[in-house]
Amino acid sequence: MELPLLSKLKNSQDKWIRPLFYLVLALLIAASCCYLLFAFKVYLQNTRISEINSKLALYGSPSEKLSEAKFLDYKKKIDYFNSIIKNHKTSSNAFKFLEEKTLPDIWYSSIGILEVKNEITLTGEAQNMETLSHQVKLFEESKSDIRSVSLLNSKMGDQGRAQFSLTLSVYPKMFTPLAPAQALDLSNANQ
Repeated sequence: MELPLLSKLKNSQDKWIRPLFYLVLALLIAASCCYLLFAFKVYLQNTRISEINSKLALYGSPSEKLSEAKFLDYKKKIDYFNSIIKNHKTSSNAFKFLEEKTLPDIWYSSIGILEVKNEITLTGEAQNMETLSHQVKLFEESKSDIRSVSLLNSKMGDQGRAQFSLTLSVYPKMFTPLAPAQALDLSNANQ
């Protein structure tokens, strides 16, 4: 009894396996043909591109090509510079503030501006310790611009001058550019 059942099962498998095999074989042949067709088209396009490039190479002298390379290099540098300028904060307000608030007998040998921390570090000399204390007091009185003043170091140097190092903790507005209207007001006020 088992033999007729086995032969029946074998015959039923033949009915769907052969068409499936031929379908897969046809798909494989079609995919291979498509691959060969697209590979041939890519080859033709590459040969056309190389022909066009060889024709383009005939145009222009070596000096023009060198000029073009320089131009592209300058353009890349300008684009890089523009990205730097776009993200740059201005510190001209800080320099203007220091110019206005610094006493005549104070000399700065180093100015460090840390925009991230909103700090200005000043290193320099004063005529004497009294002048230095007046300068620190003047900075401390500028409450609208300066949060705090920290005198890091002070000592009497050569020729009786006071050498100092101090840090000004300023408000962020010190590093923001002036609006055009504010700049006009300041220029009119100076006249």
